[in-house]
Amino acid sequence: MTVLRTERLVLDAPRESDIDAVYAACQDQVIQQWIPLASPYTHKNAEFFVRSYVPHGAASGRFTVWAYRIGDGGLLGVIEVRKDEAAGSASVGCWQVPDARGHGYMREALSRVVAHALDPDGMGFSRLRWEYLVGNERSKRLAMDVGFVFDQASAHTVDFRGESRGAVVGVLTGPAAPAPARSAG
Repeated sequence: MTVLRTERLVLDAPRESDIDAVYAACQDQVIQQWIPLASPYTHKNAEFFVRSYVPHGAASGRFTVWAYRIGDGGLLGVIEVRKDEAAGSASVGCWQVPDARGHGYMREALSRVVAHALDPDGMGFSRLRWEYLVGNERSKRLAMDVGFVFDQASAHTVDFRGESRGAVVGVLTGPAAPAPARSAG
């Protein structure tokens, strides 16, 4: 896994010492309201996330999960980049611990991950997707702040814990993205 850095943050793999912080964060009502996590979210879920899910993503090459923190400090949040079925495309998702909100950490970390994901010398994706549930204006604003563009025509319905919820997809393309097709005429 590539360790990423910003002016204030280090982005690396979630580690054993993060398990309690993952568990505590995933008890937060805001995270539970918008992120498709197990409910109730148990300590065993946090152990599985750190010990199995994250290493499996790295080993399979299907997804990468970064934890971000100040220096070698405690977990502030996580960001995942997951390959889509379409070539050159990936989806991005994230969450942040409640105490870290309002400091710009998520925007800073997400900007760095997005730049790495779209960099031909980084992950090399040409297109990133961001999906948010209708009503999650924080998620929409965050994604727009780093360059995602949303089209209401992408609105659709998803199953979220057995309930139909509206969702909207945003897209961010990078330098390796193919040029849009032009009609002759």
